[in-house]
Amino acid sequence: MDSETILGYISIILTVIIAILGWIMQRKIEQIKIMENQLSDKKYNAYADLVGLFFGVLKNVKKEKDTNTKVMMDKMIESKKNIFMYGSDKVVNAFTQWLCASTNGASDKQQMDEFLNLMIEIRKDMCGHSSKISKYDLLLTLIQNPKEVDGFIEQMTNKR
Repeated sequence: MDSETILGYISIILTVIIAILGWIMQRKIEQIKIMENQLSDKKYNAYADLVGLFFGVLKNVKKEKDTNTKVMMDKMIESKKNIFMYGSDKVVNAFTQWLCASTNGASDKQQMDEFLNLMIEIRKDMCGHSSKISKYDLLLTLIQNPKEVDGFIEQMTNKR
C-alpha cells in the first residue's frame, strides 16, 4: 500500500468518527433542550399555582367570603414544594422572606412588600431578567387607583 491509499483510509475513518461524534453531540443538545423545557414548564406551573393562591385569597376577601383554611394550607404546602424544587435561587429566597414575614407577626404592609418582591423575582425569572415591572406597577394592577397606591407605598416605606 502506498501513502496515498493509507491517507485515503485515514481520511474516511476520521470523517466517519467526526460524523458519529457530531451525531452524539446533537443528541445530547436535544436532550438538554428537552429537559430545560420540562423544567421551564414545571417552574411556570409552580409560579402560576402560587399566584393563583394569592388571587384566590384576594377574590375571597373582595367578596367578603370565608377562606377554607385547610384547603389553603394544602395549596400552600404544594406551592412550597414546587417553589423549593423548581424556583430560581432568587425566587426561593424571596418566597422564604415572604413566608417569614407572614408568620413572624410582620405588619400587613411588610407582608405585602415581601409579596411584591416575590412577584418581581418571579417575573424576572420567567422573563429572562428583562422585566421592568415595579412594585408600583403591580400595586396599581391590584388596587387600580393611583392615589391609593401612592398612599400605600408611602405607608410601606415609612412603617418598617
